[in-house]
Amino acid sequence: MKRTSIAWLLAVAMMLMASGCSNDGGDGLSSIPAAEREPRLLYVAVGASETFGIGAADPLREAWPQVFYRTALPRRASFVNLGIPGATVADALAKEALYTARLEPELVTVWLNVNDILSGIGVGAYERDLGKLLRLVTTDGDTTVLIANTPPLEWLPSYRACLPNPPAGAPDCEFEGALPRPQVIDRLIANYNLAIDRAAARVGASVVDLHSATLALARRGRGAELLSGDGFHPSTAGHREVARAFTEVFAGVQG
Repeated sequence: MKRTSIAWLLAVAMMLMASGCSNDGGDGLSSIPAAEREPRLLYVAVGASETFGIGAADPLREAWPQVFYRTALPRRASFVNLGIPGATVADALAKEALYTARLEPELVTVWLNVNDILSGIGVGAYERDLGKLLRLVTTDGDTTVLIANTPPLEWLPSYRACLPNPPAGAPDCEFEGALPRPQVIDRLIANYNLAIDRAAARVGASVVDLHSATLALARRGRGAELLSGDGFHPSTAGHREVARAFTEVFAGVQG
């Protein structure tokens, strides 16, 4: 969405708080002999407003990466959330990927696509920058990378509000400029998701199919409860479902 210096400061503050988080409930490892310590597991989340936690009632605790960290990872794991509201892949390449590479994490999640589509970034440019980002965060052969594809957008109230003749009761349009019509945005999403598949395959990353998962939940009548009041970002329940999707793929990779 819109990028501001305040959002960046919030992201940095959240990152610093999260970097001190650990599932280890003890007093630390200083008293444990080196030979008995479990191997490190550092998890870094790269992304935009969804990764930051916007839409959740308590973003610091209920953002999907935090839920994924608490429920899917072992107690020894530590976690850094680098999500920046409004980030495109190019933004994350400049502000998140280099820092991630320096941390040399064992696990990285990436969710970056919706802002690029809404900003009019072409598929070729998107795939090029995504490939660069994935190569940077995949620091060695032991790094596990999970990357989300693009969920459907045409059913979102915030998107429909920006179309000509929006439906009754739609919220105010919060996006600048003209958005693609539903048929066009469907094709864009399909092409973006093919680009994500290609970029992931080049580095051995695993794709989390949020597109299919979202459609399946909507068919079961759960679409409305998964959206926050802004009609765009996931609600607290939506963040839990995103975490569930990442957990299922992570379990398959680990198994």
